[in-house]
Amino acid sequence: MKLHLHLLACAAVLGLLLPGCSKKTDAEEITDELEAEGEAEEGFSNLPKISKLQPAKASRAGANTITRQADGLWHSSADSKPFSGTVVYEQDDLRWQEKFEKGVRVFVKAWDEDGGPVELHAWNADGSLRD
Repeated sequence: MKLHLHLLACAAVLGLLLPGCSKKTDAEEITDELEAEGEAEEGFSNLPKISKLQPAKASRAGANTITRQADGLWHSSADSKPFSGTVVYEQDDLRWQEKFEKGVRVFVKAWDEDGGPVELHAWNADGSLRD
């Protein structure tokens, strides 16, 4: 009777350990991870493409940049008139899209590194300014 209980206990322990050591399970997990990475890349392709025109860093402004001038309006480095158009850039692991009309920012959207939308404090989900 004691021997039967001992064999039963050993079989139970082996039954619990063997599934954890299966190579099939490891391969399935790796496949799932690769599929998840592919899905993230597909989501990222829906984002707007980065534009040639970029906002200038505070320390350096150069060609193909927009900067906020003393008049409070945004201007392109190539033109003295207030800027109208769209700028898409990456900063701090986020992709930003900003639209300007006559030097005034009228639209802002941002996405995280996985392509998911980021909720912004002063801007609605559709990119419009919050009231």
